[in-house]
Amino acid sequence: MLPRLLLIADRFTDPHRARVVRRAVTAGVPWVQLRDHRVDPDTFARVAEALVPVLQAENPNLLLSVNTHLEVAQRLGLGLHVGRRGPSVAEARRRLGSGTLLGYSAHDLDAARRAADEGADYLLFSPVFPTASKSGVPAVGLEALAAVCRAVPIPVLALGGITPERVSACLQQGAHGVAVVSAILDASDPEGAVRQFLARTENALHHR
Repeated sequence: MLPRLLLIADRFTDPHRARVVRRAVTAGVPWVQLRDHRVDPDTFARVAEALVPVLQAENPNLLLSVNTHLEVAQRLGLGLHVGRRGPSVAEARRRLGSGTLLGYSAHDLDAARRAADEGADYLLFSPVFPTASKSGVPAVGLEALAAVCRAVPIPVLALGGITPERVSACLQQGAHGVAVVSAILDASDPEGAVRQFLARTENALHHR
């Protein structure tokens, strides 16, 4: 069973961001995806290899995924997440085999169906709500989220503008969980934000 809260550790190669990610894991985040589209592959690999054991020491049961960089995921024995960048789902599945967790970032129904057919284990669907990180990209909304959740046989996590107050609405549309970036990484109290998200996911599930 996949966790229902995913922290996308965007720009994790920045030392300050890495410290916040570690604090979030200590506070109970069950799943972290390492993402940094700004740095070269060598920097990504070097920082990931240093950070992963630190995070695993905080929580030995932590689920970890790598965005885009298939070789890093293979070398560290972690899951892989792909989208417009990196290999296709079909190519990644062929190279990683059936035992590796593989996710895909979908922005419409056709892409979601195609990724599920090609062997993705889960989807991130975004942006559900307006988000500063994708300014100029219109939000797809809760109805589109519900349509994707109905259409694919794999777990869907809502991404984009997710706050603790919006968790319940996403889960009520059929989402398995939520993926979060700035609401934790940029929070004045990251630990408090994590606790709020965990409480909301648990509470919403009890009332489904």
